[in-house]
Amino acid sequence: MAHIRKQFNYPKPDEYLGQFDDQNLQGTHTYEGPDAMWIFIDKATNRIAPAAYMFEEEGMDYNPPINLRKVLVDCNENPIICSLMECDVDDEEHELFEETLPNGVTYWTYQDPPPDHTYEKFDIECNESGEFLKVTSPATGRQHYPWKQPHIKWAHLRRHRTSLLQWSDDKVNSDMPQSVQDAWNEYRQTLRDIPVLYGDSFDVEITTAGTGYEVGDKIKFASSNFEDFLIADELVATVKTVNETGGITALKLSGNQAINDGNDIVVGREAKDFPGMAYTYEAVADGANAGADATFRVHKCQRYAAWKVDTPRSPCGTA
Repeated sequence: MAHIRKQFNYPKPDEYLGQFDDQNLQGTHTYEGPDAMWIFIDKATNRIAPAAYMFEEEGMDYNPPINLRKVLVDCNENPIICSLMECDVDDEEHELFEETLPNGVTYWTYQDPPPDHTYEKFDIECNESGEFLKVTSPATGRQHYPWKQPHIKWAHLRRHRTSLLQWSDDKVNSDMPQSVQDAWNEYRQTLRDIPVLYGDSFDVEITTAGTGYEVGDKIKFASSNFEDFLIADELVATVKTVNETGGITALKLSGNQAINDGNDIVVGREAKDFPGMAYTYEAVADGANAGADATFRVHKCQRYAAWKVDTPRSPCGTA
């Protein structure tokens, strides 16, 4: 068995774990390993099977299980596939990118992700001729192996967040020490804040409190004012607290989720800011309509990828 070292270029998406390549970027990596290897393919799917590879000499006379077939790969000709099997990543070769998230946590990821962080190995198909099949980019027309999929997207994160809120519903009791109550209330508020903090939902900032409002009054913003960035027909901000003159001091939001095509990073991602957005006012008491002169800024930050979001640890440490 010969050992080789081969540098190669490979297509990569516009950003780490992205699913689009409009910018036509490429990465550079150096493969170090055997010059050839046997890789096993699932006969039912024709995809790379989650099984270890074998060196050329070891696998020559090996008969794989009935559900698998083996393919000999020349690593000089196909270093990407061999790198995916060998996972020969030298962290010093790949520059890391530092990002500070809205909650103050520092997140590190690859500036130039290696192949095993670029392609979904077990989604790669191999035909009967031993050719590993690539897909065609709709944006650039170039060929590449299937992109690596994020381990979590916003739909999954929202479900997880909802389940944690439901689980912690009965964790706060009046007979608890105040410090324990405060810890649980802070935990639950942090969960509630996740969609707005990380840009998957709109926030409503009170720029002028107004006068004469009551708790329960509703401020409604029509979806037509959001440039098609709102999922619901309207964003409803319900007055939560007021001051002594009926000025609004806090709101509870519903229907504020931003549009998302399921890929998180593209549709609905960018930051949006709508100062002084028009609204309709619905008083909690029929016919009262006493509130007046409040103004609001409706906005969202750029959406962060869901896999970067760090859900809080519960006070009891079990979730």
